[in-house]
Amino acid sequence: MTQTYETISVERDGAVARITLDRPDKLNALDPVMLSELLDAVGGLGADEDVAALVLTGRGRLFSAGVDLSTPFFMEALDEKQSSTVFSGKRLLDWQHRIIAGLYELPFPTIAAVNGDAVGGGGFGLAMACDMRLAVRGARFWMVPGTLAVVQDFGLSWLTQKAIGPSRTLQMALLGKPILAEVGEGWGLVNEVHDGVEALVKRVDEVVAQLNTMGPDAIRMLKLVIRNGATSPLREQLAMEAVSNGLTFQSAEFAARKAAYMDGLRKKGSS
Repeated sequence: MTQTYETISVERDGAVARITLDRPDKLNALDPVMLSELLDAVGGLGADEDVAALVLTGRGRLFSAGVDLSTPFFMEALDEKQSSTVFSGKRLLDWQHRIIAGLYELPFPTIAAVNGDAVGGGGFGLAMACDMRLAVRGARFWMVPGTLAVVQDFGLSWLTQKAIGPSRTLQMALLGKPILAEVGEGWGLVNEVHDGVEALVKRVDEVVAQLNTMGPDAIRMLKLVIRNGATSPLREQLAMEAVSNGLTFQSAEFAARKAAYMDGLRKKGSS
């Protein structure tokens, strides 16, 4: 199934969905149309129980250049002379941030395939809202609030320090220095770095193929348990693992995989 919007495309490969930011002539910068379409797409996928994972990427040479400040919508909301209320900027950000919350709260794993630079709150924020980031070598991640005398948005003040800690997050926000993907890998900002877009696409396809061998229910349960473990005491987490495995042990997915595994062992033993 393929659903096409004006500024993004949404495709399905088995149980894995793909969203592609599709404004390459604007470096995939987020305009009001793209923000609305992302909200719609993320909401629709989140309600689809057959989806096991999501890949988010960009078309062209950048993942995303961030918010499209050439769009009058954004500049008018931030201009005190044109805004109808002093809260226009807050309302704008509240709307944008619904995308970050929606993406982060999806019940299945999300992978950002970072095919180029991820800039500012919009581009960098979308990548960080995903569970994993696979990036092309040389892709740059950076924040710019320190150079503009504003506060970082798109959840980066929360998402980034969960990955790399408050010290490096503050470094990125204050200094506004781009961080290469290969440096970010050492920091824990990026999971994997690949040499060129072709290699990145190949690796993403491998991950998609692997995820398609797993059932969506088991994948969703695994994400739920791991997310819960980030804030739960040990004994509570052990109890959650026991209950969750008790459920998955009774599933048709587990029965099929158990049978295949045991059959493989028997064949290996008889050879």
